[in-house]
Amino acid sequence: MKLDDLLDEQSAERLGFAWLRAATAPVSAYGARAFAQLRPYCAGEERLASERAHDVERRARNLPAERVGATLHAIAALPDVAGFVARASIGEVLDDPDFYELLHFCDGVEALEGIANEATRTVDSALAPGRFGGSAFYLAEAFDDALSAARSAMSDAQAEFQAARGRERATAAHALQRDEIAGDEFIVMRADVPGTLPAGVRVLREAATYLSCTLEYGAPSLHALERRETAIAAVAEAEARARVRLSGIVRDSAAGLNAAVEALATLDVTLAAVRYTQRYNCTAAEMLETPALAFESGRFLPLAEQLESASRQFVPIDLTLNGPAVVTGPNMGGKTVAMQTCGFVTLAAAFGLPVPAHNARLALFDRIAWLGVGRDEPHEALLSSFAVEIVALKTVLDRGVRRLAVFIDEFARTTSPAEGIALTVALLERLRETQAHGLAATHLPGVAKAAQVPHFAVRDYRISQVEADESSDGEAIALAQSLGMDERFVAAAQRALKGTVWTR
Repeated sequence: MKLDDLLDEQSAERLGFAWLRAATAPVSAYGARAFAQLRPYCAGEERLASERAHDVERRARNLPAERVGATLHAIAALPDVAGFVARASIGEVLDDPDFYELLHFCDGVEALEGIANEATRTVDSALAPGRFGGSAFYLAEAFDDALSAARSAMSDAQAEFQAARGRERATAAHALQRDEIAGDEFIVMRADVPGTLPAGVRVLREAATYLSCTLEYGAPSLHALERRETAIAAVAEAEARARVRLSGIVRDSAAGLNAAVEALATLDVTLAAVRYTQRYNCTAAEMLETPALAFESGRFLPLAEQLESASRQFVPIDLTLNGPAVVTGPNMGGKTVAMQTCGFVTLAAAFGLPVPAHNARLALFDRIAWLGVGRDEPHEALLSSFAVEIVALKTVLDRGVRRLAVFIDEFARTTSPAEGIALTVALLERLRETQAHGLAATHLPGVAKAAQVPHFAVRDYRISQVEADESSDGEAIALAQSLGMDERFVAAAQRALKGTVWTR
């Protein structure tokens, strides 16, 4: 999956792109190559994104999860034959291990619906005589008419050589008064030598009490050896001829084999998306041609999975955005997660994936950006955190994209409250003017009313729209209570809050 211009690396990190990529990754080398080329759909390609998401959802609904898992397991077990096909296509001669991998591939795709074709069956039939057990390929006699005769001649020549050599060993053993000579190198004790060594027995090394000897080849064995070498060469020639013919079949079938490889890659990528959809109960969004972002029970899956592993529950959110809006609430109340949920749903839809939400209705965006807390810009180490925010904001606005979705976490938090309010209001007005969509999380009062944008508040980890000037006082105390602070502490905080005068 490639981000292209949809997201910068910092925004991608905050919105869970790496998690999404891992959750939808295919299992084979074929799928991995195709997966690496996936790019997000851009504004105007809503129909294509919708078709892919609905196809994935339909498969997820109709295919049992066990079947999806078994198919992916079968795909993962297939060898990568793309290199062999490419080599055969340019005229290279393949070797027996290459033929084994091709045979294994052709056998395997036959069991996968929609992958096998005439080419894979042709290659499978051509290589079938070479099946040897379950893990090897044997260049059988059926591959070449002359191969059987050549191997038979080689076997006869080998037998003739061994017989001639056996007679020479028996003659030497008799002369040395021993039962037999095993192997070409043997030991003769000096005390056992009657005089001189027999003809053909040559000393290799001498010791005080023994001689290390070898038996030289006589004329009969040399003649048989020459016949055997000639027979071996004939076998090699016949085998080479068979490999050339089989490689030619692979070459002639290359187009069909590559088509099977491409179909396998598509199946792998699609079923990986189906597995993700089933595992996380995702549904295809309704894709709109005009900018919008709305959904029910939306989840930020990276956090939801993390909470599930800790036996905790993620609280889904409902949200409808028609342009920019403000979200307020206490620290750790869920503002950031609400924005991440919006961004994640938008990101999943951009890749033609079902989204972790119900009744989602949204359009594709040309740019999705995250500003504020969470951006780590090591190359801007000499700038203040506020300067880094401004540089990132300028980069987003200067791109002038037609459709922008932006999520802003505590923008201008390091300035004075008055300037922070002014800057955040100015930013929201710009976003409203350009018909951008997004959320701006802030603790600063009066921002939504001043910018004339909707105001959402997070309470008990849920988000709801409120009046633009509605106060959220006491939410942090409620959160402290939900996180386990004792009643005395909570009551003292509430008393102090009632006695505090806030300037709005």
